[in-house]
Parts: sequence; C-alpha cells; structure tokens
Amino acid sequence: MAANGVSSGGQAVCESEARSEAERLLADPRLHVSDRHRAFLRYIVDAVFEGRGDTVKAYSIAIDVFNRPASFDPSSDPIVRIEATRLRETLAKYYEQLGDEPGARLDIPRGRYVPVFVEREQPRCPGDDVSDVKEDVVAAAEDATALRFTVSRKPYAAIALASLAAIALAGAYTVFRAAMPLPLDTQKPFVSLSLNAAQKDKAAGEAAMEDLAVSLARFGTVRLKSEAGTVRPGIDPIEQTTYEVRMRYGEDATSVSLWWQVSDTSTGEAVWTDQDRRQTETGTRDDAMRALVYSVSRRIAGPVGIVNTMELRRNLPASTTGNICVLRGEFAVEQRALATLKAARPCLEATIAADPADADAMATLARVFVWTGRTTGDDNYFGRGLDLANRAATASPASTRAALAQLATQYQVGQNDASIAAGRRGVALNPENADLLAKLSMALFLSGHWEEGVRLAKEATDLVGQTIRDANFVMILDAYRQGNYAEAVFLARQVPGSRYADDRVEARRHRAPR
Repeated sequence: MAANGVSSGGQAVCESEARSEAERLLADPRLHVSDRHRAFLRYIVDAVFEGRGDTVKAYSIAIDVFNRPASFDPSSDPIVRIEATRLRETLAKYYEQLGDEPGARLDIPRGRYVPVFVEREQPRCPGDDVSDVKEDVVAAAEDATALRFTVSRKPYAAIALASLAAIALAGAYTVFRAAMPLPLDTQKPFVSLSLNAAQKDKAAGEAAMEDLAVSLARFGTVRLKSEAGTVRPGIDPIEQTTYEVRMRYGEDATSVSLWWQVSDTSTGEAVWTDQDRRQTETGTRDDAMRALVYSVSRRIAGPVGIVNTMELRRNLPASTTGNICVLRGEFAVEQRALATLKAARPCLEATIAADPADADAMATLARVFVWTGRTTGDDNYFGRGLDLANRAATASPASTRAALAQLATQYQVGQNDASIAAGRRGVALNPENADLLAKLSMALFLSGHWEEGVRLAKEATDLVGQTIRDANFVMILDAYRQGNYAEAVFLARQVPGSRYADDRVEARRHRAPR
C-alpha cells in the first residue's frame, strides 16, 4: 500500500485490511472522540485511500475540517497541531484498551498528518521524539509552499482580488473568533454558598456571606452559583463541577466564628471541614469579621486553595483545555522544572487558540514562558511572555492573574516601574491575594524599595499566618543586607525544602566583606 507511507519499524498491512480497520475504528462506540476529531480522522483517512495523501497539510486540514479562513497561517495558529496531538493521545489509549485483539492499528506519526496502518503487535510509528517546535516549522513550511503553488496558478488580477479579500476576511474572522470562542473542555467550577445562624446572629451572618461572595469572586478561580442557576443541558460532566460551601456563623462578646464545609456535589463527599475564629478584644468587630472572611476565602479559592486542589486531582488527559489547563500551568510555574513547564504549554496554547480572549490562559502561559526562559537561559521567551501578559491585561483589565503576569514579565525585561505598577493594580483588585502581595514585595525590594518591600512581605505573611516563599525570601535578603546573618539563616530554614537557600546564605556570609 504505497499511500500508507509506513516508515521502518512498523509492518504495513494490505490496503483492504487498512480500509476495514478505518471503517471499524470510525464506527466503534469505544472510540470516544468529539465530532471535530471524528471529522479530522475521516478527512485524513479518505485522503489516503483516494491517493491524496501528499495534499494533507496543516493548511488544508484547517480550511476543510476546522473551517479556518483562506488567510489561515499555521505558524501563528497551532490549532491543527494541537488537535492532532489530542487525537493521537485518544487513539493510543483506545488501542491500549483493545489489548491483545488481533488486527491493524491506525497511527498518525508526529510531524505528519497522513495516517499509517500497521499490525497491532508492532510498536507505534517512529517520530514521537520530534519536538513540537520542529513540527510547527515543518508544517508551516509545507503549507506555505502549498499555498504559493495554489496561488501561482491564478491570473494576476485574481491574485490581487483574493489577497484583498483574504486581508478583509482575516480581520473579520479575528473579531468573530473573539466574540464566538470555541467550547473548552473545562470551565471554572461553580461554588454555591449557604448559611445557618442563630436568629440573633442571622443579620451578621448574611453580611459575612455577602462579603465572602465578593472575596471569592476577586480570586477569579471560581464562578458563584446563583440560587436560580442550573447546569446547562448537554454539557459533558468533565466540563464543569460544583462545590457547595455550607456555613454556620456565630459570635459572642469576645470573638466571631465561622464553621464551614466544602462538598463536591457530584459525589456528595465533604472534601474539607473547618472552623475559623477571630478575637474582637484586640480590635474592632469589623476588623475581626474582615479577617475571618478573608481567611476563609483564601482557603477556598486561593491559588493553592481547596477548590483548585480538588480540580487538579481530577483524572483528566494532559491535553484537556480550559480551566484545568490554567491550574496545571500555575502549578508548573510554582514547580519551575523545565519538563513540567514544557508539558504545560500545549494545552495553554490550545486554550488560547480555542478562545483568543481567555485572559487566564494568556497570563499563565506568559508566566510559563518567563520561567522557561530563566531555566533555559533563552531570552526569546521573555518577549513572548510580555506580549501575552499585555494581551491578557487588555482582554481582562480586572484580572489579578493578568496583573501578576505583567508584574513577572515586565520585571524580567527590566521595566521595573511598570512591573510594580501592575503589582499594585493586582493587589488593589484583590487585597486578599497574599501570594500576589508577596511577589509585589519581592519586586519592590529587588528594585531598591527595601522598606516598602519588607512591609508588604510582613503583611502577606500575616494574612495567611504562615510562611510564603517570596515574602520569606524578602525577609532573608533584608536580614542579610543588614548583616544579620544568623537571622537570615534562621529564616531560610523556615522555607520548606530550603537547605539550598540555607547553604547560599552561609556561603554569601563568608564571602561578604568585613
């Protein structure tokens, strides 16, 4: 089967067996793919059996399958590569489930979109080690060549007319895509609030619940579910989850307290139960109430809060787009390991391709690029990160994630004043976000604003009542700056897994001029 294009390492099957496997695969209910992926698969299979395998390029797939305009540029819109990667993952899992069943297997080698058919006991087709960058370059070059060949056969007048139409269509299509984003795999989870309080505490409890709703919304990690809210019909269960927060408020002459429980409504499981209390003897009742609400809000919807932790534990494919991808990207930024950072990129790019106005995905990918550049020493990542961060802030000016991304990227490229301004904007949007406050304290301190940096670091630590990495490093650096080396070492030991930081403080102490 010449059109099969099987590389060495796989035993090709005859054309009749390949056709039989293609039809069986497309009809098998065990193959769980979306309509878009099924159309993708049918398109590339038909092209092979009709002898058109050499015409299957990213450009043709984008036009014929994904309804992209004639102005489609595979180098700037990775939709085909991303969807091909997801389809490969689905096929791999599907054939793993078949186990030892005899027959043929359909593979889509990396760097290509032409399927091949081999015996199932053979290893997967070679090419899986091809980098995504190389695949982008090859696909873009091939599609550019195909597009030039197609255009060159037209009369010059038609070329000019088509070019003008393509430019106009491109602008209109950009607006259309921003207004009509493609559906993502996962959305931000819903949170519903309910309160129980004694009659004497009911009014105060309802005020606390209202303040909590405002505080939760500021984090931008959850959606509040109204009493009239219902789950949209036809939505796949993996797309959205709902957490119920039940509260019981109480107060006495010396304190205010809030008992609260977070439950996953899909399973009915209570995933967290706790009680927070604030004393009113040392300050006003309003201050105690505010501290109580902020504490519960951070623990529920903060960057490492209960809801985000539960969402990250969901067993979803690595290619899943939307909110789960953003959370994984943020986790990768905190881990700062190159492999984790690289793994976070494809789904973030897919999320942005599906919804070009997704500020959360753009902001997270911007921070991924910053840490990728820091880890690899490649400065090119910084400019890409800055562009994404600015786009995120433009798309959603009230996003604390966008403000955090601007803080990180602008500081990285030396725009210290702009970075600090972005950090201040983010803190003004969400004063409960202690992690953002700590990062702002670091930017201020490293820019020479030592006293303000230390003050904000202390505020961030007081907000959560425990060590925050960035705030702790500011305190370490300040102690070192003032020559308090023993205190610097002591503070370094407060950071989990901080032996490396501890050693660096000791080393710098011995090198410091007396």
